[in-house]
Amino acid sequence: MLSSRPISQLKLSFLSIALGLAWVPLSHAHIEHPDSIELDEIKVETSALSLQLSRDVNIEDLSRTLAKDLDDVFRLEPSVQVGTGSRNAQKIFLRGVEDLLLNVQVDGARRGANVFHHQGRIQIDPFLLKQARVLTGPAAADAGPGALGGSVVFETVDAQDLLKADQTFGARVGTQYESASDLKGGLVSLYAQPTDHLGVLLYARENKNSEMRAGGGDKLKSTDGEYTNYLLKASLLDQNGHNLRISTQQSANYGGALRGNWPWQTNQGTLRAQDQQRLAESSHNIGYQYRPEGQEQIDFRWDLYQSETGLKRFLPTGSEEWLTQSYGTNLRNTQSVDLGAVQHSFTYGVDYFKDKGVSRDADYSLSETGQNFGLYLQDRLRLGAWSFSAGLRYDMYRTDYADMYKASGRELSPNLSAEWDLLQGDTQLTLFAGYGESIRGGRLNQAGWLTKYSDDFVLGENGKLKPEAAKLSEAGLRWHDLNLFRQGDHAGLELTFYHTRIDDYLITTGEGPGAKTDRIFNAEGQVISQGFELRGHWGIENWLLNLGYSHNRLRGYDGLPADTTGDSARVGASVGNRWILDLLWQAQPELSLGYTLTAVERLKDVRPGRPQKPGYVVHDLQMQWQPSLAQDQLRFILALENIFDKRYAEHTSVRAFGANSQEFVSWEAGRNLRLGMDWFF
Repeated sequence: MLSSRPISQLKLSFLSIALGLAWVPLSHAHIEHPDSIELDEIKVETSALSLQLSRDVNIEDLSRTLAKDLDDVFRLEPSVQVGTGSRNAQKIFLRGVEDLLLNVQVDGARRGANVFHHQGRIQIDPFLLKQARVLTGPAAADAGPGALGGSVVFETVDAQDLLKADQTFGARVGTQYESASDLKGGLVSLYAQPTDHLGVLLYARENKNSEMRAGGGDKLKSTDGEYTNYLLKASLLDQNGHNLRISTQQSANYGGALRGNWPWQTNQGTLRAQDQQRLAESSHNIGYQYRPEGQEQIDFRWDLYQSETGLKRFLPTGSEEWLTQSYGTNLRNTQSVDLGAVQHSFTYGVDYFKDKGVSRDADYSLSETGQNFGLYLQDRLRLGAWSFSAGLRYDMYRTDYADMYKASGRELSPNLSAEWDLLQGDTQLTLFAGYGESIRGGRLNQAGWLTKYSDDFVLGENGKLKPEAAKLSEAGLRWHDLNLFRQGDHAGLELTFYHTRIDDYLITTGEGPGAKTDRIFNAEGQVISQGFELRGHWGIENWLLNLGYSHNRLRGYDGLPADTTGDSARVGASVGNRWILDLLWQAQPELSLGYTLTAVERLKDVRPGRPQKPGYVVHDLQMQWQPSLAQDQLRFILALENIFDKRYAEHTSVRAFGANSQEFVSWEAGRNLRLGMDWFF
């Protein structure tokens, strides 16, 4: 059931225009027919001095699959899965480790609310993405604090990214439809460049959907809802070395169950299926860069942000609200220096954040805060075929809990990594390895639990808490070749082995209705994530084939396979081996066809007494057509997901058990036809 709309004044009336018109992700405003239909080769994006191995999600894939939420963004990335349920309960799992143990940023601002269980962790609108980058290995010192299991970094588009070379004003209206949930959505975006350097972007989007149909035909209760998102962004670029970006964004999710990640058949689902609630998020960002031409000693950047994520429940007796409010800044400079044959790039700076958890209704208001101040230095250098990166972070943290208890401390976190280019030219072969440490202090309890603290509460060991600390190591090889099988083709392969150990994981008691939080303490055991990943591609002219494979073994702090319920519920999830095959054919300059196979093997490595998680295979098709007669003003997109209507659930989704050990789970969508059309001018 949908709630009444307390913030209905935020709706933009012109959004209704979009409901009969067109759609395409904002990062692809230019629909220009290329002179040839040769597809770009796949590359792992790393700069010569970065040595910060990362993988960029192909934004073109988000377009051809009509991506609408977090789950869609990472569908083709084998190292990432998204725990699902309703949209407002999605969260990221990177190599099995959940997003509360990751460093997630959007336009330089930390994200990752801790409102109530899975609710509202990370809200991302794929329509706005310019870049989505996954950093799986040891975190560099300047990547920020809290990257215990890795980092995920998002960047939104500027108006300048959307305008054609001869445009000073552009606009787009769009629509989207999905059959599995009867989703109907639209967007409007206006973008202009009134001066040579200033760009302005205005964006609005709205979706409405009914209850989702799972494979086999039954509907999932409390999966209906409404989503709105608005963005205003100004970008002053290349003004005598100055770049300034200012943005404000607000989104809201209406509907869904309070425990949206839980199967509706359980008492966490059925009893709350008629919850009226609103999950709202707002963020305000300022990003400044000064990089004067010809001065390699100065590349100064400053990010400043404020964000708030809140879950508000509308009850017969009134309303209650749980919030996570965040403030932060990051100042840094990068100096590039050539010392003979050695190229150095020094980055040094400071960062700070303060998170505040709030629980309130008409009769009370409780809050607690966590903060972290960091100093960092990272040196990246290149010497011939060798690249090195070494850095050090110094973090000071403090948490003030709602029951007046406090925890604080300070830690050093080093990192070191190297690459060796054995072969260069048309045939390239690189070996890489890295080691890094990261800590997280200042973690808050979830805001919905601030009323649970008991009178006999005990903090840590003798009133002391250690920070959660991770040690990450990664090693592997990358190979790339041209003209491998025939003239003009390209192929690549990457093999990565990794091991992540998290010590002193923070345990908070109080699970279940009526239970009390009588203790917060460090676990004695270690969280271990280890495994390997294999990626490959081959392409020629108008064909591109990608293959990904991931094997992960995750152990919770109790030494048992991690799961989405029980003692390891907030650590991560054990998942089966994952295969992804993606094929793209540019049949004509105006027509492309795609096919994706996702296969997950049965998971036998489960906790004692738990059933194995069944494997599944899902097939998807995509088509994009941009008619030449429309003079590049129209694009039509069709995607058919789960062609054979497979009934399946992600291994990262919550599984619960009823009478006679009956298992319940939130199923994924069955056969789903996605249609999109966009018109821009």
